[in-house]
Amino acid sequence: MAKLIMLTGKGGVGKSTTSSAIALSYSNKGFKTLLVSSDPAHSTQDVLGVDVGFEPTPIKENLWAKNLNTQTQAKQFFDQLQDAMSKSFSKAVPFFDSEIFGDWANFPGMDEVFALEEIQSLTQGIDYDIIVFDTAPTGHTLKALTTPDAMNTFLLRILRMKAKIERMKSFLLKPSDTSKVVEIVEGMTQKLDNIKKILRNENFVSINLITIPTMAGYQETRRTIQFLKAQGFKVNNLVVNGLIPNFGTETWELAKENKAVALLKMEYELQQPYVAEYKALTKMEDLKLVGVSRLPFEPKAERLAEFAKILESSNGGIDFTPTYSTEIEEGEETIKLKLFFPYLEGVELGDDSYIVDGFLKKPIFDRHEELRELKLKRKQKTSSGATYTFER
Repeated sequence: MAKLIMLTGKGGVGKSTTSSAIALSYSNKGFKTLLVSSDPAHSTQDVLGVDVGFEPTPIKENLWAKNLNTQTQAKQFFDQLQDAMSKSFSKAVPFFDSEIFGDWANFPGMDEVFALEEIQSLTQGIDYDIIVFDTAPTGHTLKALTTPDAMNTFLLRILRMKAKIERMKSFLLKPSDTSKVVEIVEGMTQKLDNIKKILRNENFVSINLITIPTMAGYQETRRTIQFLKAQGFKVNNLVVNGLIPNFGTETWELAKENKAVALLKMEYELQQPYVAEYKALTKMEDLKLVGVSRLPFEPKAERLAEFAKILESSNGGIDFTPTYSTEIEEGEETIKLKLFFPYLEGVELGDDSYIVDGFLKKPIFDRHEELRELKLKRKQKTSSGATYTFER
């Protein structure tokens, strides 16, 4: 399974730039990295200088990027639910209007839920080692982390409503009429439960806030940390972009005669109270604080690598331990393919793939084509995942 780095923050704080720089850094270290964006502004492709579509777009060796097409996924799910409900109940209950389920695709938070569903699918495969998730601005992300609970409640109500209608109209409905509804709803509730379980697994998920040294930036960051903490999510790193460096007394003395220096000095002084607040906040919440100075260039396209180096050198960069999603161990007579999972329950091992929670089928040979022609000797679960053993 791939590890997940989530980055969020209010609009205009350098979230997409920071996400792209982090993805670039890990790809340069040899980790297969996918940069995923759910930001409707599609800022990621502007930062990378490459058009990014809804399928993984190669950027460089070990680095791919894609945008999420969540509206289409949400519409497909609710269209399926609407069709199943209509076929199940319209004849028995003439006043039942199944079109309300189609409208749910446009409700606030639906895009975010289906974005997380795709992120879940990506992380549970072995095509990539690291998924860097450039989320939509903070408000959308908070909806994404809480909407699964609300949607789960809604879907369970559908099942209760179905049961009541069946009891009232049992002489008109056959069990097969409603089995499709049950299949759709239970499938989605299982996915939602799985999403919540993965996002709270600190060994595989790193949640990071991006901000700037202003009153609005600090207040939103403080509220976001408290909100996530109350929901059971651990924030790992806080990156503060746009810091004015302290150029020292000699430079600041020029402010008396030089208006440009005076303006810069004023902004530096305005930032200092918020820098102190961030230091106190991260100490209290046990977060890593990474400060990045304002740059004399726009960090995008070919200059993104420079920003990536600056970010990595600022207090050692973000706290995150990258790992490969697979490991090959070669012996004299066998070759072992080791896979790593955050949890083992619900994982079924097949000869050429594995299935998670009964519905996510993930191939094992797409990344390791050299193993496809070898004879599988055995497959077994381990304390950290699974091992496939092949004969040479």
